[in-house]
Amino acid sequence: MATHDPDEKSEPEGTEPPAHSLHQVRAAQLRARATRWAIGKSALGTVFLIGALAYALGPDRRLPSSRLWMALLVVLSTLNVGLGLRTFSRVRRRARRFWLPATILWGLLATGLLRLLVAR
Repeated sequence: MATHDPDEKSEPEGTEPPAHSLHQVRAAQLRARATRWAIGKSALGTVFLIGALAYALGPDRRLPSSRLWMALLVVLSTLNVGLGLRTFSRVRRRARRFWLPATILWGLLATGLLRLLVAR
């Protein structure tokens, strides 16, 4: 048998939940959406880097057009990875100052890898 606790405050039916909880839910939804966007940007940056590596491993890697495509793909890769890292740092509210050095490091490492592959 259920007894009614007199200290328990019951809300009448049809009462709206507190506004601050709706703001928290909306903020969580926006964070999840931004995180999905950042994952997509990081994946796209990886795909662009794989494309640049494919050109570097191809038979015509020394042609000027191939070098132009490799450079363009590395720039697009670095840009997309940078946007992804920036969004991750803003969503997580941690390490806000490290996304730019990490992006620069990504670009430098990608460029170094391509130089090694093209030179062989």
